[in-house]
Amino acid sequence: LTDEQKAFIEARFFDINPKIIARFPRYQEIADDRANSPNWDAAAWRDLQVLFNLAWTDPDWLAQEPLAALVAQGRDYSEADKQTVLDAHADLIAQVIPLHKRLQDEGRIEVTMTPFFHPILPLLLDSDLAAVAAPDIELPPRYTYGFDAVDQIRLGIQYYTGTFGRPPRGMWPAEGAVAQEIVGMVAREGILWMASDEEVLARSLGKAAFSRNSREVVQDADALYRPWIVSGRDHSMYIIFRDKVISDKVGFTYSGLGGAAAAQDFVERLLAIRQQLAEEGADGPHLVSVILDGENAWEHYPNDGKEFLHNLYQLLEKEQEKGTIRTITPADYVTRFADQPALERLWPGSWVSPDYLTWIGEDEENRAWEYLGRVRAFVERKKHSLDEATLAAVMDAIYTAEGSDWFWWYGADQNSGDDASFDEQFRRTLMRVYEIMGEPVPTFLKVPVIPQRTQPPEAGASALISPQIDGQAAEGEWEGAGYYLEEGGVQATAEQVVGRLWYGFDKGHLYLRLDARRPWADLAEETRVGFYLTRPGGGAESPFSRIGGEETLLGFGAHLLLETTIRQGEATARLYLADGEGGWTAQEGGGATVAVAGNTLEAALPFADFGQPAAGDTFKLRVVVSEGEARDVQVAPGGGPGALIVPDLGLTTPILTIADPEGDDHGPGSYVYPTDNVFADGAYDLVEFTVAEDDHNLIFRFTFAGPLNNDWGAPNGMGIHALDVYIDAAEGGTRLLLPGRNAALPEGSGWEFALWAEGWTPGLYGPPGEEAEPQPIGGPETLNILSDPGQRRITIRVAKSVLAEQLGLSVEELNPAAWGYLGVVLSQEGYPASGVWRVRDVEPSPQQWRLGGAPPDTNHTRILDVAYPADWTPTQEEAL
Repeated sequence: LTDEQKAFIEARFFDINPKIIARFPRYQEIADDRANSPNWDAAAWRDLQVLFNLAWTDPDWLAQEPLAALVAQGRDYSEADKQTVLDAHADLIAQVIPLHKRLQDEGRIEVTMTPFFHPILPLLLDSDLAAVAAPDIELPPRYTYGFDAVDQIRLGIQYYTGTFGRPPRGMWPAEGAVAQEIVGMVAREGILWMASDEEVLARSLGKAAFSRNSREVVQDADALYRPWIVSGRDHSMYIIFRDKVISDKVGFTYSGLGGAAAAQDFVERLLAIRQQLAEEGADGPHLVSVILDGENAWEHYPNDGKEFLHNLYQLLEKEQEKGTIRTITPADYVTRFADQPALERLWPGSWVSPDYLTWIGEDEENRAWEYLGRVRAFVERKKHSLDEATLAAVMDAIYTAEGSDWFWWYGADQNSGDDASFDEQFRRTLMRVYEIMGEPVPTFLKVPVIPQRTQPPEAGASALISPQIDGQAAEGEWEGAGYYLEEGGVQATAEQVVGRLWYGFDKGHLYLRLDARRPWADLAEETRVGFYLTRPGGGAESPFSRIGGEETLLGFGAHLLLETTIRQGEATARLYLADGEGGWTAQEGGGATVAVAGNTLEAALPFADFGQPAAGDTFKLRVVVSEGEARDVQVAPGGGPGALIVPDLGLTTPILTIADPEGDDHGPGSYVYPTDNVFADGAYDLVEFTVAEDDHNLIFRFTFAGPLNNDWGAPNGMGIHALDVYIDAAEGGTRLLLPGRNAALPEGSGWEFALWAEGWTPGLYGPPGEEAEPQPIGGPETLNILSDPGQRRITIRVAKSVLAEQLGLSVEELNPAAWGYLGVVLSQEGYPASGVWRVRDVEPSPQQWRLGGAPPDTNHTRILDVAYPADWTPTQEEAL
C-alpha cells in the first residue's frame, strides 16, 4: 500500500456503526489502536481491509461459505482471503437486480423509480417554490429549468424499463419532494402513483398537522390512510402519504427495542389505526404506507434487524389469516380501488418536513444553487454551438450536479462528517462542464461553497485588555487575551514564521498581536502581514488574499484587511475592503496603529474602522504572511480560520449569578449519560448560570464543567444540549414547563416567557392560553445563541423589545432585575418520543442514544441539571 492508500483506508474503513465493529474482535482491536496507525504492519492493514468488507455484509451471508470460514478465522488474512470477500460481494451485487425482477414478475413486490440523478424535482422546475412554505426565506437567484426536470424523469423511466423489461408504475420522488407544479409532467410520462409524507397531505388539506391521541394514533385516519387523486393540466395520477410516526419508528427508534417487542408494537399500531377507522365509520379498505430509507436503519439494529423482521412478517401473516391486515403493493391497490377523493392542490414539501429547507435557504445551499445556476445559464447560452455528443456529455454533468444529495450536505442542518469532500466533488462536476466544452474554468468554481471550519483558540478572550501598541508586549498587557499556537505551516523555507497569534478587545478596539519565531526584521527586506477579518454588519467579501490572489484561499469570505508592511524594522498599516469580485480596495485614512519590535508585531483596529461588536459576537480571522508583494509564505491559523469571540465589553449589568454545584448532572439523583462517546463526562454539568442585561438585550449564560460537542454540526454549535430559561415577569403565567420536561414551577410561580435553546429549532415561547401547547413568539431568529467551546459556555440573547411588546410595555418600563428566572439543562434529541419537544428520553439502563437511571414510571423528568444553589431547600434531587 502507498501512503496515500493507507491514509484513505484509515480515514474510511471505520465508517461503520460501532456496534458492528464490536462483532469482530480483531476489528475492535484495530479500531482501539487507530491512533497508532503509522506503526501498523502489513498484516494489520490487510486485516482491516478484510474485516471492513466483512462487516458491511449481511449476517445471513456471513453464515454461509465462503465467508463463514473467514469470519471464524478472525485475523491474519491473506491477499487471497481479501479477494474471496470481494468476489463474494461482486456475486451478491450481481444477484440484486435479477432477484428483484423475478419477485416483481411474480407479483410479490413492486419496484419504484426515482428521477435519474435524484434531484428535488420541484426546485428544478422553479426554485422559488421553496418560498411557499417559508415566505421569509432567503433564496438564491431563481433556477427554472423545467425541461431538465422532465429529462430527469424520462432518464429514470428509460433505465427502469431497460432493467426490468417493463415501465414503472410508481415513483418515489427524490426525498418525497412533491408540488402541484410537477404533477402534470410526472403523470404525462405514464406514472400511475407517487408518494410523499403525511405532513405534505396535512398542509394540502389546510391543516398544520394531523393530530394524534395519547397512543399516537392519527385522529383523521380516513384522510391519511388512502390514496388521493392529483391532477395537472391534462393528466391525473394517485399520490399516497406515509405514516410518519410508524416510518420513523422503524427507521430510528425500534433499533433500541428487542426485535419481538418492536414487531409487536408495529402491528399493534396498525390495529389501533384499524380501530380508529372503525370508530370514524370510514369506508374501506384503507392503505397504511410505511416508507423510509431502507438501507440506513438496519446497521443500528442488533444482528441487522433479523429478529424484528422475522417477527414482523410472522405477525403480519397471522393478521392476514384473521382478515385484519393485508399487505399489498400501491399499484395493485389503486388499480383495484380506483375511486378515491381528489386533492385540490398539492402542497410543496418533502418527507423531511413540509418544505424544502433541507436543500435550499441556508447560505451554503444558496451559494451552491447560485454556482449551479451560473453554469446552467452558461450552457444555455452555448448549447446551440455544441455538437450532439458534446451537448449530451455536458448535460450529463449538469443533471449530476442537480442531484439532491449535494444540497443535503450543504448548510448546518445536515452533517456528513466530511462535507468538504462533497463540496469539492460538486464543484468538480461543474468544472467538468467547462472542460468538456473546451472553455476555461471560471474562478468562482475554485472557491469552496463551504467556508473552512473555524478553529477554536488555545484560550479564548476572557477579559478586556488595553495594551500599548509599541511592539514590546509588556508583562500583563495581554493577560485575558485569546491566542492560537502555530505548530506548523507551508512556506518556502523549512523554518516557520508565525509562532503565536493573539487577539483581544477593549471598549473601543480590536487588538492583534503576531509573535514570529525570529525577529521580523530578519525575515526579508520587506514583509507584509495581512489580518483578514469578517466584521460587524458584513459587507462585500473576498475569498482570496490580496497578494496571493487565487493561489491563497482564506477559507472564508473576508470583509476587511488590515495589512502591515514591515521594512527596516518599522511597521506601517493600511486598511482594505473587499470589492466583492475577489479583490481588495485600499482605503484612505483610518485609525489603525501598528508597531514592531524584535519578534513581536502589535496592532490596534478601532471599532470606528472595524464596526461596533456586541459581547458574544464571533468574527473570523486569518493572517497571511507575504514576502513583499511577491508571494504568500504562510497562512495562520494553519488548520482553518480563527474564531474571535467578543467577551463582555463592560456594557452589561449583572442581574443574577448562580454557582451550581459540580457533579449534580444526574437529574433527580440517578440519571447517567448515554454510552456513546459524544456525551463526554461533565458535558451537561452546569457550573454557573448568569443573567445580565444591556440597553437592548436580556442575556443568559450557561457554563459547563465538560466540553461542548458539535460533532453533528448544529448551526449555533449546540450539538447535544437543550437549555430552557423560564422567566416569571408578571402576575399569573403557567407552571408547567415545555412539553416533555415533565416538571413544573413551584406553587405561586408562573412563567410568561420560555426560552428554548437547542441546535436546530430554538425559539421563544409564551404560555399555552387556550391552545394545547406553548405559543411561539417570533421565529428561531428571536434568540441569538453563541456557543464558546473554549470557555465551555453557551450565551443566549433575547431582545428586550420583543419581551416588552408581549407584556404591553415599553422597553424603558421593563424591570428585568425584579423578575424570576429558572435555567435547566437537558439533552437534545433529534428523534424524540411523540409529544416531547426534542429532548432525550431516560430509560432504566443507558443505551447508545438514551439516558439511563429512570425510575419505573412513565412521567419522570428528562431534566439533567438545574441552576440551583448548593444550599437551597429542597435540593435539586428532591425537587425533581
